[in-house]
Amino acid sequence: MAIGFIVDMEFVWGFQTRVAGLSKTSPSFLYPPPTVILGGIAESIARKYEIGESNGRNIIPILSRNLLAIGIKPLNCTPITYQAINRIIAIRYAGGVLYPTSEPKYILKSFDAPARGNTILSTIDNNAPMIRIFMVFKNNEFIFDNNKFKIKEEDLWRIHRLGSKESLVSVSNVVSTEKINVLRDNVIITSYSFPMDSDIDIIVPKGLWKEEVYINPFKLEAYNENENPFKNYMLGKKLIKFNVPLKTPIEDSECKLRIKGKIVGYSYEGEVVVGYGED
Repeated sequence: MAIGFIVDMEFVWGFQTRVAGLSKTSPSFLYPPPTVILGGIAESIARKYEIGESNGRNIIPILSRNLLAIGIKPLNCTPITYQAINRIIAIRYAGGVLYPTSEPKYILKSFDAPARGNTILSTIDNNAPMIRIFMVFKNNEFIFDNNKFKIKEEDLWRIHRLGSKESLVSVSNVVSTEKINVLRDNVIITSYSFPMDSDIDIIVPKGLWKEEVYINPFKLEAYNENENPFKNYMLGKKLIKFNVPLKTPIEDSECKLRIKGKIVGYSYEGEVVVGYGED
């Protein structure tokens, strides 16, 4: 039976989740990508079961195989992307020298100062910036290393960052429900980000919407040499385009869509997220 989770998160300032493959001065996404959200859940579960970081990331593909829908909407904030110059350690091999190095004549070449992408979530009501995430899974049965586990509300409450270590969040509300209504071959209205697909026709967009390209959160098969998500992103493989809403002080953003085929809507108490039907 499908299960849905709605999670509200407060951000301290914003987050860092940069676009891969656009040189060392890459920009940040408007919102944390779906795979980063799955990573936040995986980290919480890994800490709960005392699973190491290198092995814990393998929980993400397990969550992906069960994922039917995932969407984000801002509750009281607008994303502002910018690039800030930061001093970093330069790890590289140049001129026969491996950097960083402690040799005095090369010490300055061990550092760099690129402009690195950040996203500020600017509040429009003077409260902490908040986003809402709506996820739907086929069921709540997952198997990792021959052990079964379930996503519990307490696992979502323990999410503490989305993105880099500076991207701190505080979960303010969690709802889990199996009372999910499935909408097929219908006209729906959603205020959440949604995947762009040939089975979706946009009828009336209201407000501001932007397109972002993510690693496909529905097709994360593994984290290994052959199925490395970062490598796939660099090669333009297994990517997906999402339409994401931007909130302004004047109006909210929502979209009227006609869905068909493999695309379905999942609704709970007026909240509607767009995803894929069960196979």
